Amino acid sequence: MHRRCRRLAVAAVLAATALAGGPAQAAVDLTEEEFRLYCGYLDALEQPAVAKLKGKARDKKVAAMAKVKLPTLLGAVEKGGRAGSTCDEIGKKVEGDAKAAVEGALPGRVVVFNFDDSDPAHVVAQVTWLGVDKKKVLDEASLLAVTLASEAKITKTIAIRAVDPGAADKLADEAMWWEGKITRPNAARIDKAKIGDYALTRYVRLFDGCKTNVGADYCVAK
Repeated sequence: MHRRCRRLAVAAVLAATALAGGPAQAAVDLTEEEFRLYCGYLDALEQPAVAKLKGKARDKKVAAMAKVKLPTLLGAVEKGGRAGSTCDEIGKKVEGDAKAAVEGALPGRVVVFNFDDSDPAHVVAQVTWLGVDKKKVLDEASLLAVTLASEAKITKTIAIRAVDPGAADKLADEAMWWEGKITRPNAARIDKAKIGDYALTRYVRLFDGCKTNVGADYCVAK
């Protein structure tokens, strides 16, 4: 949905409902569902049928449209308002935090980082990194996945790709060592302290759409 007027809309509503209890937080602690509800709420405010309503009547209508209970909607709106006055603002904060986190996890080896929050219902984070040891690609994939699960909780899908550091074109298909996708809830199941023990035996099963030229053990058919 289009978000051209969100800044004014949320400012007016948060002031009217007194939902904003403090300044924006440094880190964004919104879940995927809360982000979706918050952005949907701001979009709904632009609809004539909602704009003519006020207070609880307006919020109840939006909750019904979103098919959630009113307290659930209001909780998401309150948290969203504290994180940023627009979804674009929140997305940029999360993108900045996530990019810094993955670059910190594998210093000097992240060659692509994309963060797409254009659809609040399906936010996608994409990372391509330089492999060092083919036998470590799943360890590093697991590390990046759990890092993004922690730092970008509004994300629905995490897509990660390890490439040959010696490839002339590191974005070419033939440069790929390993790639896969994982949902944020599955990524959050990864225990960073146990990656060395479980990457090949357990965490590999959390990834979908896996492709690799490393070895059959590094992907699980689904």
